[in-house]
Amino acid sequence: MTVLSGPSGGAPQPVPDLDELLAARRATDRRFADGRSRAAPSGRAVAPAAGHPVPGPARTVEAARTAGLLVLVLGVSVGLGVLVGAPGRSLVHNRMLPWILGRSLGLASYLALAAMVVLGLWLRHPWRSRLGRPSAAGILWAHVTLAAGTVVLVAGHLTALALDRYAGVGWTGVFVPWGAHYRPTPSALGTLALYALVLVAGTAALAGSIGRRVWFPLHTVSVLVFCLALAHGILAGSDAYALRWVYVATGALVLLLQATRWIGARAGHGSAAVPG
Repeated sequence: MTVLSGPSGGAPQPVPDLDELLAARRATDRRFADGRSRAAPSGRAVAPAAGHPVPGPARTVEAARTAGLLVLVLGVSVGLGVLVGAPGRSLVHNRMLPWILGRSLGLASYLALAAMVVLGLWLRHPWRSRLGRPSAAGILWAHVTLAAGTVVLVAGHLTALALDRYAGVGWTGVFVPWGAHYRPTPSALGTLALYALVLVAGTAALAGSIGRRVWFPLHTVSVLVFCLALAHGILAGSDAYALRWVYVATGALVLLLQATRWIGARAGHGSAAVPG
């Protein structure tokens, strides 16, 4: 449990660590699974233990809401497909399609990475204890979801560029720094960001199993991943000038959070103690 000192030197405010939240979530899932799987000798299922969700009207309503949400998403997707389908037919036969997809997925992965880093910095920021909202658990699960989305988008970005015969990147340029023919150094920054992202995501996935003292120092490399991705986007992107305000806004926000978090920690308002 990380303890953040309150504003004006007030009482310390506990903030759950990732290890604790993950362990609690897994324990809850195991207890619920055990309660669902136990059966009486007669073959009838034993009722779940107290505190576990009980099947009934509430579960029916939840299932109906989920089905309704899926129908809504499907309807919106079909509607958007109809709207953009006609203009997109010419794009399908465009030899620049892999490059367009690669660049679009690259921008999407950068924005997801920026949001993930912002939430990660805010999760342990001294100012958050003054606001109290959103909760640490909510920020954490949004952070984890964005991390998974970033990995998927990066994989699509790299695949599209590697399959583009005109991009000058290829599989060698994707995985070997300075192996691309297209802007070798900016492309190498993207490759280095890829390996740093794999390191961060891999160690975070093991959180709760290998211990905070092992994975957390490596997890702080995420800010370096953002810096490499920012430099890669600016220097390698053919439309970097058109997106300059996107890079300025995201870079300034991450810099502001990192600087104020560091200043707050130096002033004694950061993590006061992390019991091992």
